[in-house]
Amino acid sequence: MRLSIYQGLLLLYKLIQTSAEQCTSETFRINPDKRNVQLRGFTYRTFENISPRACFKTCIRRKRCHSYNYNRASLRCELNLKPMYISEGYFQNMVGYVYAEVHHYRGDPLFDPCVGNPCDEGEVCESLKNEKVMCILDDCKTPNEAFQNVALGKMSGQSSTYNNEHAEHAVDGLTDTATHTQQDQSPYWWVDLGNIYNIMRIEVINKFTSGSRLHDLDITVGTHLDDMSIFAHYTGPAADNEHLVFQRSRYTDGRIVKLTITKGPEMLHVSEVNVIAYPVC
Repeated sequence: MRLSIYQGLLLLYKLIQTSAEQCTSETFRINPDKRNVQLRGFTYRTFENISPRACFKTCIRRKRCHSYNYNRASLRCELNLKPMYISEGYFQNMVGYVYAEVHHYRGDPLFDPCVGNPCDEGEVCESLKNEKVMCILDDCKTPNEAFQNVALGKMSGQSSTYNNEHAEHAVDGLTDTATHTQQDQSPYWWVDLGNIYNIMRIEVINKFTSGSRLHDLDITVGTHLDDMSIFAHYTGPAADNEHLVFQRSRYTDGRIVKLTITKGPEMLHVSEVNVIAYPVC
C-alpha cells in the first residue's frame, strides 16, 4: 500500500512540475498545432516520463524529427518523421495528446540550440556547460529482439482482383493462398506496415502455378504510396513456388512496400510477401 501511495504522489509531483514548466517558462511558449490528436504511422522514437519541454527539445535537436505527439497524462513523447504531405487521414483522435510541428521554431535561437551548428543525420545537437554545442551520435540502438515479418496481417491492396484472390492473401502467412490481379498494363500490389520500420530484407514467395508471370518486378519502399523509391528489381522470370530474397547493404526506412510488374500487360500473383524488419527507434 505504501508503495502505491508513493508512486501516486510521485506521478502527481511530475504532473505539477511539467504543468508549471509548460506555463511559466520564459522561452517555452509552444502552441500545439493540434489538440487531442495523435499523428499515426510516422513515429520513429518514443520517450517515457519526460516533460513537455524535454519532448520539444528531443525533437528540435534531431534533424530527422519533423513533429511530435505528447501526452501530458502519461508523460509520453513520440517523435515523428515528415510525411510527404500532411493529410487529415493520418491523425487519430486521442484525448490528452497534443501534436506540434517544430519547423516553426527551427532557426530561432530562443528555441533551437543548433542554430549555426547543423548536425548530420543520426546525430543529436547537445548543449555544453560553456554554452557551446556539439553533435554526438544519437543514443539509438538496434533492438535485441529478433527481426520479424512486419507485413503479416497488415492492410494491403492491389491494382485489380482476379477470381476473389484478394491482396490480403499475400500477407496471411499461408503459402497455399495467393493474391492475383487481372491482366493489367502495370499490375501492382502493396502493403501498409502501419508504422515506419527499418527494412532489412523483402521476401517474395511465388505462386505455386504459372510462376513465370513474375518478371520485370520493381520492389519499392516509402512512407506513402506517392513517395516511393526503388528497393530492388527482379528481371525473372521466376519458377513455381520460388522463394525470392531481396536485401540491401543498408537498412531502408519505410512504411509502404509495393510490387509492380513494369512490362505488361501481365497478371501479378504471389503466394506470400514477407517484410523482415524492426521498428525505427
